[in-house]
Amino acid sequence: MRVLAPSEQRFVRHATYTGRSVLVEGELDIAALRSAFDALLRAHPILGCRIGEDAAGAGHLLRPAGSAVGAWVRAGDTATVRLPGESLDPSAQLAYLDVVSEDSRARVTLYAHHSVADAGHCVALLARLWDRYTDEVSGVANDVAPQSYPRPLEWYAARHGIPRSAVSGLEAASRPLAQPPVLPPDPPTPAPAALARPERTILEPEATARIVELGRRHSVTVNGLITAALLRAYAGEAEPDDSAPLRCVYPVDMRSRLNPPIAAAEGTNMAGLAAFAADVTSATDVIELARRISARLRHDLAEGIVQQSVLHFPEFFGPSAIHSLAGHIAVTNTGRVPRFRTPPGLALTDYEIVYLSAHPRLSAGPSAAVTFLVYTFADRLCVGVLGGGPLADRLPSAVGRELATLAAVSIDV
Repeated sequence: MRVLAPSEQRFVRHATYTGRSVLVEGELDIAALRSAFDALLRAHPILGCRIGEDAAGAGHLLRPAGSAVGAWVRAGDTATVRLPGESLDPSAQLAYLDVVSEDSRARVTLYAHHSVADAGHCVALLARLWDRYTDEVSGVANDVAPQSYPRPLEWYAARHGIPRSAVSGLEAASRPLAQPPVLPPDPPTPAPAALARPERTILEPEATARIVELGRRHSVTVNGLITAALLRAYAGEAEPDDSAPLRCVYPVDMRSRLNPPIAAAEGTNMAGLAAFAADVTSATDVIELARRISARLRHDLAEGIVQQSVLHFPEFFGPSAIHSLAGHIAVTNTGRVPRFRTPPGLALTDYEIVYLSAHPRLSAGPSAAVTFLVYTFADRLCVGVLGGGPLADRLPSAVGRELATLAAVSIDV
């Protein structure tokens, strides 16, 4: 069908699937859920497509071949997220549904290949799955009309006449590469699939509301506040007795910033990248740091820098890279998770983001020092910690302390 764009190619090497896992309380109609997932595959044909790699390792989006793989259902422990009993295979299908049942509870995890579905797209798919399930059990499900294939941000940038500028917007977080990256050869025996389930810090609704009000009172974004708190948490563990020169990179969803706006399921990977750098200590004033983060983002958006950052991705990712982002702090804030529609007697009581590498491989070099995953579900702010190297065991506690401190800051101005 087409060669994947640079924003999509980043997730080919490890066959990265992003998972949205929900804990379901109540009686789940398995037959209706199977039917709902089948309908989701019909409604979004790209999920039934495949990804193949050429001799150079470049990913190609391929048309479906063979019958679709339906939902997997098994009994088990719903308290955790584990590898599915079956294998996810991008050469066969790009979305899978894993269901684990236990008495009156179930864990339902929707996996979508990151090359064709970013955070916004995944949430839209999950919402449509539960919409369809609710219609199925209510007896009002109708035929589905297939949607058109979504496009990457590069395609929309060209369509909207967004030019590539001289700056990427990532200069503050990058370093020049001494030599082009060399991809290590694949091992003789492929590595087994690997699942990453970030350890989370979850605030109560009252603490979450206080942080939102703190931002409102000080005229600073919640994203800026949370990012500042996370940088303080990392700095306090990395350099407890000194300041830490931190480089932060975070995605910015461009869907709502294009005119007309792009629907969630109309884009594959729609995030530009923004960067911020500062010397940070655990004593750095969180409000002032948040203001600096927010001001930098406002500037880069107003100048169109973030919007065209995707056109620089070949300079940072893949075989043509000339800059490295290794060692940066990644903060991915996907915002408020919508309330999913469910039938009476059924409730989704938890929501997690997980990542599954269907065929892990050696990387060309180091990347993020840590990734923080930020979202709000059921009025509770959640922060997951992914990676962290030697600080991995300590960072979740540090994040919890910083968020508690942030929620306790006086809102008087």
